[in-house]
Amino acid sequence: MEKTERDKLIDELTLALLYLTSFTEEDKPEVRMSWKSHDWTAMDRLVEDGFIEKPKCMRKHSRVLTNDGIEKAKELLDRLGRSLGFAKKDWQD
Repeated sequence: MEKTERDKLIDELTLALLYLTSFTEEDKPEVRMSWKSHDWTAMDRLVEDGFIEKPKCMRKHSRVLTNDGIEKAKELLDRLGRSLGFAKKDWQD
């Protein structure tokens, strides 16, 4: 099924929010996770696109961003941030 422009926008904004609300745990600083409380359909598409990992257990309340997902989110935030008047320092950790 082909994505509509609306679906693409939802996916991009969901990915940006996942990154902005992401965190790492002390014992796994290389793994960036985010809580999964976003649109389920968008989350499924982000798995299909390779931006978040497919969960091993659907009952887990967090999702792991892939390296591609992290890079894509940073690119989106840079583009969206500039159009909204934010600098990288405002959203980058």
